[in-house]
Order: sequence, then C-alpha cells, then structure tokens
Amino acid sequence: MNLAVSTSVFKIKDVETIIEIATENDLMVEFSSDLPFVLQAEDLFLGFKSQKLLHNYFPAPKGSFVLNLASTNDEIRSKSIAHCINGLILAKKAGIPFFSAHAGFCIDPSSKELGSIFKNNMLIDKAEHWKLFVAAIREILNSADELSVDFLIENNVLIKANLIDGISSPLLCVDPLEISMLFTEINHSRFGLLLDTGHLKVSSATLGFDLNKAVDSIGAYAREIHHSDNNGLADTNNQLTEDYWFFNKIATFIDTYIYHVLEVRNISINQIYDQYSLIEKSIRGNI
Repeated sequence: MNLAVSTSVFKIKDVETIIEIATENDLMVEFSSDLPFVLQAEDLFLGFKSQKLLHNYFPAPKGSFVLNLASTNDEIRSKSIAHCINGLILAKKAGIPFFSAHAGFCIDPSSKELGSIFKNNMLIDKAEHWKLFVAAIREILNSADELSVDFLIENNVLIKANLIDGISSPLLCVDPLEISMLFTEINHSRFGLLLDTGHLKVSSATLGFDLNKAVDSIGAYAREIHHSDNNGLADTNNQLTEDYWFFNKIATFIDTYIYHVLEVRNISINQIYDQYSLIEKSIRGNI
C-alpha cells in the first residue's frame, strides 16, 4: 500500500525541517499548498531522497494567487494552467507518476476564503466556467502526454453557507454526478481523480447525496485518496478514528497504482504512526 502524509500534518511549515523529520522517520510526503514561497523549494524537493508526491500549490510561486482552472480572469487561469504544467515537469524530474490540483471555482476567492465562507458569492454562469475548466484540463493533458505523467483533479468541498440561493454550487466537482460528467467528457488515460474523503463528506451533508453510493459511482477514477475526517459541516481535517466513514470502502482501493495520503492537521510523529496503524488495521478487516 502506498501510504504518505501531507505536509499539513506537520506543525512546522519550514520545508527543510519537514524534509529532515520525514527523512529521519522514513515517511513518504506529499508536498502541498500549506507551504510558503521558498526560493530553493524545487532543489530542496528534488534533493529529498525518500518517496514523495506533489499537490496543488507546491512549489508556491513568488507572486501568490489562488489557483483556479475555471476562472474567467484570463491572467488567473493562464497562471493556473502554467503552474500545473510546471508541476507535471517537476513530477517528471522527481520520478513521480502524477501531479494533482483542485477542481475549478466559478468565482475567484481570496486565499483566506478557501475552505470558509465566500464574501463574493454572486450568481454565476456555471456553463461558461465549466467550458473554461474543461479546456484548461485538456491543455494540461497535452503536456501530461508529452511528459508521460498523469494529471489528477481533486473534488472540491461545499459548505452550506456557500450555496448560491440555497441551491447552486459556486465550486465545480463537489458532487458525484458532476465528477462523473467530467470524466465522461474527458476520457483520457492520463487523467484521474484525487478523491478527498473529507471534502466528499461535507459536500454530501450540504447537498444530500449518499456517501457510499457516491464512492461507488466515482471510485473507478481514483488514483489518489486524501484521508481526514470532520463533522460534515466543515472540512476540519480531523484525525481518523475507528468510526471513520471511509473504512468500509478502503479495502477496494489498495491497488499498487493508488496512493493514500493522510491529510490531518498538526499532529506528532507518534500520532502519524497511530493513524497509519489504524488504516492498516482497517484494510485487514479488524475494524
């Protein structure tokens, strides 16, 4: 089983220190969006000899922006596409099979609004954003083909406060129907899903779809899974317990090409090992 930790598990956010801790404890690490800009980030990443993964906003660019592959702002969308292509290039250099990024937004939120309430939650032309999103993915997949590296899209999280008029989502790919629609429209061998279980749980509570049926309908697209838990109201990245809802599904996702990433927040090394043990216990059917 390919089991990694996100950089979100570490209380410290210094890349060099994280690499030291991971090396000392033989951890596979997914370098993610919670790390600040560091001039030598790529060199540090490539110099880390343990197994590693790349996700979304790493390496953070010098000029910060919110990555949005569905933005109607040409500059933001172009920057987002370029960042993802650079991620594929870095993955190729590091011998990593894929680069992953979040699905697009129908608004352009600030970084502080991500995962919380959007201030500018107005009526949107979802069809236009979808068209731009699909075109952006196709452009990125052209590079994925050239580099022989896969590109994964992560399902977004929708809290009730961000529903427009109580019905419509300003975020793409929050429900299984739309995720399936995306993979039907873009039927490409290098395109896959990063299934975030915490995101799916919150979106399920918001929109009222069945979690288990959702996994059954979109699970075949998954090549990576982010594991964390929450109360269904917000994506709080809590630690896993024996009651973690995905444990009744996890045994069907242990193929060698699927990567599992622990994406809980600010825990100790001992707690990481405890979480790993719980995951392994669930796979053996002992939960």
